[in-house]
Amino acid sequence: MGAATGVTAQDQPEGIITVLFTDIVGSAALKTAHGDDGAQDLVRAHFDLLRQQIDTHRGREIKTLGDGLMATFVSPRNAVSCAIGMQRALADGNRARPDDQRLQLRVGLNSGEAIREDGDLFGSTVDAAARICAKAAGGQILTSETVRGVVGATKDIQFADRGRFRLKGFPDRWRLVEVVWQEKAPAPRAPVLAERTPFVGREVERAELRRLLEQAIGGHGALVMIGGEPGVGKTRLCQELMAEARQRGMTAMIGHCYEVEGAPPYIPFVEILEAAARMFPLDALRNALGDHAPEVARLMPELRHVFPDIREPPQLPPEQERRYLFNGMREFIARSGRAQPLLLILDDLHWADDATMLLVQHVAQELHEMPVLVLATYRDVELNVARPLANALEQLVRQRLAQRHPLKRFSEAGVEAMLRALSGQEPPGPLVGAIYSETEGNPFFVEEVFKHLSEEGKLLDPEGRWRSDLHIDELDVPEGIRLVIGRRLERLSEEGRKILTAAAMIGRGFSFDLLSAISGAGEDALLDAVDGAERAHLIAAASEGPGEARFTFAHELIRQTLVSGVSLPRRQRLHLRVAEAIERVYEADLEPHAADLAYHHLHAGAAMEAQKTVRYLWLAGERAQAAGAFEEALRHYEKAIPLQPAGEPRGLAELWFKRGLARRSLGRSDEALADWRKALAVYEKLGDIEAVGRICSDIVIQLAWRARYVEALEISQRGLSALGEGASADRCRLLAVSGQVLSGAGSYAPADSMIAQAIAMAQELGDQGLLGYVLTWNSRHRMYYMQDHEVVETGLRAAELLRSEGNLWDLAEALAFTGHALVHLGRFEEATQICRELEPQVNRLGHPGALMMITATMAKHEVFTTGDLDRWVERGREGIQLCLEAGFPWVSHFRTCVGLGYFWRGRWEEAAKQFEEAAAQEPPGFMAGVDWSSLFLFRAYTQPALARSMLRQKRRRLPLLLDGLRRGGGLQGVKALRLLRASIGGRESHLALLRQQMGDLPKPGRANTFGAWIMMVGVVEGLLALGEQKEAARLYPVALQAGNGGAVVSWPNSRLFETVAGMAAAAGRQWEKAEKHYEAALRQAHELPIVIEQPEVRRWYGRMLIDRDWPGDRDKAFRLLTEAVAMYKKIGMPKHVEMAERMLHDV
Repeated sequence: MGAATGVTAQDQPEGIITVLFTDIVGSAALKTAHGDDGAQDLVRAHFDLLRQQIDTHRGREIKTLGDGLMATFVSPRNAVSCAIGMQRALADGNRARPDDQRLQLRVGLNSGEAIREDGDLFGSTVDAAARICAKAAGGQILTSETVRGVVGATKDIQFADRGRFRLKGFPDRWRLVEVVWQEKAPAPRAPVLAERTPFVGREVERAELRRLLEQAIGGHGALVMIGGEPGVGKTRLCQELMAEARQRGMTAMIGHCYEVEGAPPYIPFVEILEAAARMFPLDALRNALGDHAPEVARLMPELRHVFPDIREPPQLPPEQERRYLFNGMREFIARSGRAQPLLLILDDLHWADDATMLLVQHVAQELHEMPVLVLATYRDVELNVARPLANALEQLVRQRLAQRHPLKRFSEAGVEAMLRALSGQEPPGPLVGAIYSETEGNPFFVEEVFKHLSEEGKLLDPEGRWRSDLHIDELDVPEGIRLVIGRRLERLSEEGRKILTAAAMIGRGFSFDLLSAISGAGEDALLDAVDGAERAHLIAAASEGPGEARFTFAHELIRQTLVSGVSLPRRQRLHLRVAEAIERVYEADLEPHAADLAYHHLHAGAAMEAQKTVRYLWLAGERAQAAGAFEEALRHYEKAIPLQPAGEPRGLAELWFKRGLARRSLGRSDEALADWRKALAVYEKLGDIEAVGRICSDIVIQLAWRARYVEALEISQRGLSALGEGASADRCRLLAVSGQVLSGAGSYAPADSMIAQAIAMAQELGDQGLLGYVLTWNSRHRMYYMQDHEVVETGLRAAELLRSEGNLWDLAEALAFTGHALVHLGRFEEATQICRELEPQVNRLGHPGALMMITATMAKHEVFTTGDLDRWVERGREGIQLCLEAGFPWVSHFRTCVGLGYFWRGRWEEAAKQFEEAAAQEPPGFMAGVDWSSLFLFRAYTQPALARSMLRQKRRRLPLLLDGLRRGGGLQGVKALRLLRASIGGRESHLALLRQQMGDLPKPGRANTFGAWIMMVGVVEGLLALGEQKEAARLYPVALQAGNGGAVVSWPNSRLFETVAGMAAAAGRQWEKAEKHYEAALRQAHELPIVIEQPEVRRWYGRMLIDRDWPGDRDKAFRLLTEAVAMYKKIGMPKHVEMAERMLHDV
């Protein structure tokens, strides 16, 4: 460093100063050409010119630094004028020198306060000025935004924005401006392109999107799918709308999908959450999260650092965690929109993973009620039907949850407008035609061709005007967008291309720190490469906030062009370098980067470490599973299994178990069970008792919910044998689950004993949460045998314990079964209160079992209290769909509900179809008999009228019944065969069928299944309809015990047990008892109320009075039957009107 030839820093006045740095470009080459002495002479002459300008503009030289100097000025305007004077003086001097002696100068300026010490100046103001100088090109003057702000634009001094730059040693990027001076530079250089390409065209599309924006502001949002080929301007159109939305006071955020594997699931929503965390005030963000913060934090765990009060999410089965998360994210978006209308952009949705598309569909369902507009871009050319978008797009459009807005290429007039906007002047007609011909109007292609030709100096002169010697036939426009991009990339320095290629291997987005770790380049070279790529619009900053600097490629085609130019061996080595760099940079917390690490290790070729790759795939699968991205988790586990070393069976078993969880979550139950069975066998060989107990519980629960009781009992026995007799939480849980399986299969006493053991063990262990879990299974066990008082008592006790432990899943189940039992007890208001409070939570949890019970409970309450048969049928269909989606075997019971609705409505042909299908599909277990008895009852009523049509239709029904035989096997298959015979026979066939089923009816003095009790109800009425009074009378002792568990009404036939007892007593001519039962039934039917039972009691009571025929009986029967007819008509039961009217004739 040379000595300062001017005054010292202490001579400067205090306060704001402007610091100027200069530097000679290419000084090393100058020394090579002229030797040290010759170069030094040129530099001295150069310094003389600079010092003259400093003196002229009242500046003070502080010091020289090699080939440059540092000066300060009190007036920023003087500093800028001095810089212009330096460039002009040097340009004049160059004209008098030979070409090899001409010098190029760069100048940088910044304003601010400085620290004065020992005759020198220090501080950030000085450092920034030096860094700004280093960013300038030869003949260029760059200043900070501060200098421009102080000086302002004048006639003599003009500034041009040159974009944002990253300065070494400064965390945030700086916006730099160029001082435009009039003297021509000695060597022409292409004009610097505007930071943002002007937007042209798309008036029709913008008008439609503005209309939708207005609707969203008014509270009615929409999902718009903007399709088009790569480069057609989908993202840019969305960006323009974002700017307009922000001007309208909306919050606008964007999230992207990426082509590379390893991108986190839900990545566009994660990016939107990250943007919200930066943009929202903390209190607004917390309000938007609300009670759903635990779910949203699954996608963005950093929220827990911001809000430590966020509680842990509830422990749910994996397949239900996704629904819980989806509901939470949808509610977050809705709450955010209600606070301030939202515009959300989901970019490049053609690369979305399954989980992202499912979340899009979930959010779309309620957008019409939210002040939220969602724009999603996707490529509509060569849309891969195997990608998640293809199926989701079809469903969204079919369900009218999304609008499609395709974007087309520009016309020639559009290309002309684009060239006009890019150049700021009218383009020559032949040039427009040539570029349109080559690009066919693709906007990105047009822009890249313009940039390419501009950078080559073929379009514009140094002043930015169209060249006068422009010859269209000599332009040499590359064919194809990738060739254009390739030509532009060739103009980067070799080191710059290497750095960008390394960035491309990371993915569409990358961080500066990671790129630094991979590239191996020095900080200055890296900063120059990044700044140059930004100015050339090859990359763009991904965020402006504090923290890690992140960038993204301006277009995926740029990244693909870079990657495609790398050979396979080099790509593999780069993947390994990326993986190693991620491990170094994020060493403290690798788990969030597990998917990226797995991807890069998998593509590292022979250098891949299998054990390490399996570990990352495992972690990536765990994170995906926890986030409800089950498809992604499954892919990770399936990649890991072949890589797992054969000599490590435990690891393989764990992977099988995890894959089974993912498959079960996706509804692939049989595949999940196969995985778990393989894992169980390994754990048993290893003697891992804890793992055996855990996996046996999972398998047994899975089988029990599908009524596969024999398999479930075999697995539970294996688990209990492995766990031994000692008290443990695992054994306690398996005892409870196994007891419930026995109960569901119809073995009451062993089930009762096993569950009692589980209760005692939970109490012994002192684990209240475990006790609540066991009591939930006990509540189900009691429900299976219609012990409804105990169901309620046990269920409420379980709910109390589970609520205190925060176990929302089992709490929902306990309360759902409790509500179901309360209806049977006639406590309708309590039941509906539980269900109404529980239903939102169950929907949020996605608990199909609890939702099934709530559907049944609400259906009963609605038909009981209103007699709305159409609503009953609708609820039945909801139950069918729910069971089909969840894989439950109880579809048949809800089909019976639909059949009963049609039966009551008098639509008997439709009822017959429902009853037959239900009885053929009826599963074995505690509900066996419900569907069969309903069909039996229906046939008893309809056999005389439908005998001929049944014979005509037997061929049509035969395949269905045979299919039930083939599929059912065992008890179900036998029933299908019996139904086949009965459907083509008459009265005797019905009685024969009944006699074969008598063994399933309740037995006095013992616990009987729910199905057995309901069968008894249907059989008593069916026998009476067939005129078999003696057979019906034999069931009176059993009918008396039906209410011993507290139940007053049956399901699904909505019959009061007092009515049934009256029927059986009357069949045996026990008139006083029958009358007592009917009077009690009348009171209950009106007090509870059960609207549909009110005329039914009257019809059967009237029949009894007619048969008894005591004095006054016929008058009373006439009154009851007349009332029944009026009630049937009001409800809408025409066939029952006819039955009651026939009885009136008997009177």
